[in-house]
Amino acid sequence: MRHQQLTDELQERAMLYAAGALDEPERTEYSRHLQEDDCAVCIAEVLESEAAAQSLAMMLPTQTPSASVRQRLLERAEATRATRAARDEDRPRPVPPPRRPVSAWGGWLAAAAALAVAGVLLSLNLGLRQEVKSLNAQIVQLESRVSAQNTLLVMATSPRTKVVNLAGLNSTPQARGRIFLDEGARLWRFYVEDLPTAPANRAYQLWAVPDGAKPVSAVVFNTDANGTAMLELPAPMVAGMLTAAVTEEPERGSPQPTTLAFNLAGKTE
Repeated sequence: MRHQQLTDELQERAMLYAAGALDEPERTEYSRHLQEDDCAVCIAEVLESEAAAQSLAMMLPTQTPSASVRQRLLERAEATRATRAARDEDRPRPVPPPRRPVSAWGGWLAAAAALAVAGVLLSLNLGLRQEVKSLNAQIVQLESRVSAQNTLLVMATSPRTKVVNLAGLNSTPQARGRIFLDEGARLWRFYVEDLPTAPANRAYQLWAVPDGAKPVSAVVFNTDANGTAMLELPAPMVAGMLTAAVTEEPERGSPQPTTLAFNLAGKTE
């Protein structure tokens, strides 16, 4: 029977097979499963376990295998020891040379080696899967950033786009900002940097300031820990020569600016 996905039980069986810790009937049946059933899930796991065992043969294990794997290995070692002991009873016992290790230790040493390999395999496979998951998440984030940058590039080079460069003023002279006005899509794409995060219960508010008219709120926002923010928002309904400004306001914003001390300001080019 072919398996559709890897489970903990299938993973442990593949590791025990790679470590040589299955008893003979189980090993025969598992070999048949790999060859005749052509189970891609188990074959891939066995190949991965065998490759890891070869590359880590000289390394010390850093993790203890699960209780079920340990129990299987110890049972295998005990069976090996009993078989060798029975075999030794049927033949004359040579006098061992001085300080020569007892042959019964061979099975336990083999089990210890298999236990070490299985521990390394379990630790390695878990670590690799976590690393793959982390790398996939990073790839998604990078793809999202690239997509956003491509959109920004297309919009910035469009002949329909106007640009407002915002310079820092008053208490935030180091701040810089830019608004790309996509007139066709009636969108603003707003970017600001080096603007410290607003204090508790406060926020920043972006305003469109048409000539001779009251400011119109565009968006209430805050910057991240690096002092940056990037927003896309519907263009405010204003006409004529445009000035844009940023002020510090209450956390939920204000109908009109509560201060004349602009954090940033600039005009359309």
